[in-house]
Amino acid sequence: MSEQRRVTLAAQHGALLQALIEAKEVPAGRLLGLPDLPSDDVWVDTAGAAALTRVNPKTITSWLTRSGPKRCPFPSPHKILYRLYWKRSEIEEWLQGAGVITLASD
Repeated sequence: MSEQRRVTLAAQHGALLQALIEAKEVPAGRLLGLPDLPSDDVWVDTAGAAALTRVNPKTITSWLTRSGPKRCPFPSPHKILYRLYWKRSEIEEWLQGAGVITLASD
């Protein structure tokens, strides 16, 4: 039997945030059941969205509940397999539209 490794939302968020801050390749993989995306776009979950926006994962869920932030609402997630996902490109477009400066060097 293989041993299952449990990863918490906080641990996943921390690892993704650290990779973005250090301008390293962000770990991304395909998940069975998620539709393929064109080019180099990937699906991100709540931890990934929080890392990209540099906020706590609970802030993302709060924004979704309250349709926030008020001046530039966060993109609606795609509900796939009972979970919430965003295209990374949608999050990056939102960041540009909201006038947010990211920490990652391009």
